[in-house]
Amino acid sequence: MFSAKYLTLFMFTSFIVLVSPHPVVIDLSAHESPSTSCQVSPQKTLHNSPNLRRGNHTLQDLFDGNRKFRQSAPLQAMTLTEEAPSFMFLGCVDNSLTPSNIFNTPPGSILSYNNVANRYSSSDSSAETAVAHAIESLHIQHIIVLGHYGCKGVETAITQANAASRIVKKWVKSISDLYMTSRRREIVILRDSRKPRRGQDEGIKTAPLASDSGFRALVEENVKHTVKQLRKHGSLNDAYIKKDSEMDIFVHGFVYDEVTGEVHDLNVSFGPPGKPIPHVPFKALAAAKNYHRDNDRPHISKGKSWDFSSYMNA
Repeated sequence: MFSAKYLTLFMFTSFIVLVSPHPVVIDLSAHESPSTSCQVSPQKTLHNSPNLRRGNHTLQDLFDGNRKFRQSAPLQAMTLTEEAPSFMFLGCVDNSLTPSNIFNTPPGSILSYNNVANRYSSSDSSAETAVAHAIESLHIQHIIVLGHYGCKGVETAITQANAASRIVKKWVKSISDLYMTSRRREIVILRDSRKPRRGQDEGIKTAPLASDSGFRALVEENVKHTVKQLRKHGSLNDAYIKKDSEMDIFVHGFVYDEVTGEVHDLNVSFGPPGKPIPHVPFKALAAAKNYHRDNDRPHISKGKSWDFSSYMNA
């Protein structure tokens, strides 16, 4: 039972909690006996809220940020030039940084178009229009498909998570198809290691680590696939066939490593027929090796567990 001193302290702290506009945590452990715990912690019930793990997450944060932006330097110094951007980036919505951050570019020098898993398809009118606008109206010089390791869209294509909606699964279906049919060695090993086997009748359903070589390989192959699809873009091909066109537009495939900050070239660039590809200073990743299953190697579908580590050096 509380003494009069503890009761008075409890009533006072309760009043503070009720009138305070912010969550308050008050620890009375310094005043409690060894056998009694008395802690007032309104935050505790919100501990599992995803917002607590976020940075800025209110409209007031946006308002304050805009005010600081306006006060940080004269707006004239930040005014965009009338020059058209040189680069268009086709990126992913869940990349933690924008191309402007990654490449430290000045305002107005790039155009960004993002969707889930940096996909492009001629059947997607939004992406089709964005690329056409960049070519026809802004006269960009480079289109860069920018993937990133740990991509959640690629992860969904691998796991086919039940929590993913039908529309999301439909969007990443081309990546799922790539995952199921690719013969790239790292992807085959990842795919086989997740198949049903003894003790795991449904196979592995959890997401692979972002550092998993098969996951990283699928991110790269998805970027390559998008670059390949861009070869079919009508406005791009129109620009290539015009004899009097001065538009030399080049398409590249890059991948960004969120751990190291490095950007790698996937060596799949293309441009106008007969024109040399400009020098790409980013380090090119080694050419991918396909996987060839020999007759003496196990077929995972038989339901046994296998050690795949030796395959990586095959």
